[in-house]
Amino acid sequence: MKYAIIENGVVTNVALADEALGTNWIASDVAQKGWTYDGSTFAAPTVPEPTSIDVNAERNRRMFSTFTFGGVDYDCEPLSLARITGAATLAGFAMGAGAVAGNLRWHGGADDFTWIAADNSLTTMDAQTCFAFGQTAANNQSAHVFAGAAIKAMNPTPQDFASNESYWP
Repeated sequence: MKYAIIENGVVTNVALADEALGTNWIASDVAQKGWTYDGSTFAAPTVPEPTSIDVNAERNRRMFSTFTFGGVDYDCEPLSLARITGAATLAGFAMGAGAVAGNLRWHGGADDFTWIAADNSLTTMDAQTCFAFGQTAANNQSAHVFAGAAIKAMNPTPQDFASNESYWP
């Protein structure tokens, strides 16, 4: 038989035993740690409705992890995003100054322009590719912001918003 110990109306421990372990232990086949007990009935805890803070945390986790460009995953936490934005801006200026497709030294350096992917592989980029790379990173951020806003607008907020991929880009 399973027995539960109750403290302040909450199951704090359960144990299997042939007989009650003491006067504070209540026999129950269903009780689990964290459940409530009102003196006659055990009840599972209610799951609180997700808040905007919960949705924002999941949005940020997703949008600051990685994004895919050209079939390769790239880091996109705030520092990487700042670097991507800077490189894409530089690429835009280079394109305006006449950088041509295929020129990997558009940035003015002695080496080909190269970006490190999330798996530590290297990707060379001409100015046009780097500019598109920055656009993809920005679109990833925007898509997650709008997905989070759409989730927060739902009433009620779905309990599975974090695990259900259909809510996210």
